[in-house]
Amino acid sequence: MKREVLRINNLNSKDHSVRTLENICLCIFEGETAGFLGLSYSGKDFLVGILTGEVREDIYDYQIYVEGKRMKSSRELKKKIYKVTASNYRIDDWTAAEYIGLVDRSWACDFLKKKALTEEIGEYFIKLGIPFDVSRKIRELTEVEKRITDIVKACRYGAKIVIIEDEFEGMHLNAIKEFACILKGLIAGRMAVIINSYSDTVASILCEKYIIFKEGCIVKKCKKEAIENVKHLELFILGSKIKSKKKSLDSYVLEQNSTEEIVYRVKGMKLKGVRKGDFIFRKGEVVTFLALEKKERERIFLELSGRERIYGTAAECPKEKIVSVMYMGSREEIFANMRVEENLLLPSLEKISSLEYIISSHNIFKMLRQSIGGSITAEPDIPAGDLEINDIIGITLERWYIYNPRVLVLLEPFAQCDVYGVSLVKSYIKKFANKGTAVIIIKSREEYVEDISDQIITIY
Repeated sequence: MKREVLRINNLNSKDHSVRTLENICLCIFEGETAGFLGLSYSGKDFLVGILTGEVREDIYDYQIYVEGKRMKSSRELKKKIYKVTASNYRIDDWTAAEYIGLVDRSWACDFLKKKALTEEIGEYFIKLGIPFDVSRKIRELTEVEKRITDIVKACRYGAKIVIIEDEFEGMHLNAIKEFACILKGLIAGRMAVIINSYSDTVASILCEKYIIFKEGCIVKKCKKEAIENVKHLELFILGSKIKSKKKSLDSYVLEQNSTEEIVYRVKGMKLKGVRKGDFIFRKGEVVTFLALEKKERERIFLELSGRERIYGTAAECPKEKIVSVMYMGSREEIFANMRVEENLLLPSLEKISSLEYIISSHNIFKMLRQSIGGSITAEPDIPAGDLEINDIIGITLERWYIYNPRVLVLLEPFAQCDVYGVSLVKSYIKKFANKGTAVIIIKSREEYVEDISDQIITIY
């Protein structure tokens, strides 16, 4: 019989109006991988924040048990948790042995013991039955090997619950499946895993069971096999209001544009290795570049967006007619202290004189409110910094839609998107293309772009 690793009984908590938890009850067993599913403010991220200590909560009154022992403080609970995110690998000059072993203060105090540390960690991998050269630098590891290293670190750290918040960018489906098999072996008899990812692909591959959140409550707990398809899953994730909006967004059609007009041409763009490529982008066309390596994706984005120009590359398109979004859903893409309507209009101010703006600003904002329709749910006169992720995505794309660029370049536009956010971004991509904008998407996998791309260029 499997041991119970995590149990939560009747947890209630409220941070503010969009971050609440009501009567949360769940149980995860040893060797299980449970997926937390839900929209951005469904409560799943709030609960993860409480478990990891990122949300400052006094948990003394909460009934949270790890291996049958009640946790009386966030500090005590945090010792039982290990979190895996893509940002864990930023210090890429460390070896795998250092990354794992320097958790211990004894090793951290003496870098001269590197040889002994390498041997000790190497023996630990052998004990776990994984052949691995722990002397390699983190930057030399494959994406699968990085995640394996993290899970081994969690094992050595003595964690009982691993929380994976990772979209697994830069990994093929087969690589994610390979990691899933190794993960299953590593956690058996040791720990449980919570998957907190918005990627449908990641959830379907890694999870054995789903715990579905909606409006601060758990609305469904089931084996993965109990969910028939995406539509079935959305019945639990979406409320009637959001479901109606999503249906409207999904119904927006990408028109077949027969124009051959070239709006953007790039010659001699450096690709992976020593290759170079010439690319043309036509009016109303959606082109997706797939690149596994993060640095390669970022470099392609910076070059195609005109933010950087590499020597030897020639581009034909007025720079002011190319707009780009690097951090979709992030507050880095908005002016947080400005109102929603000011964010929407700001890029287009150069099109009108100051006098016209002063005289007509009221009517301009009134027109904006009417034009944005139901794609943005926030009130136009609230500060943009107070918005939730989907509304940030909405005003980011809406303001550039108003600006009417010839070229739109997007880097991993679905990275922070829940199921509603995916529909929102896809509908805007269709709107831009139907308006005649050439849309360029840079991603690591085909997830979400197969049905909207006129052309997919793979760079591996």
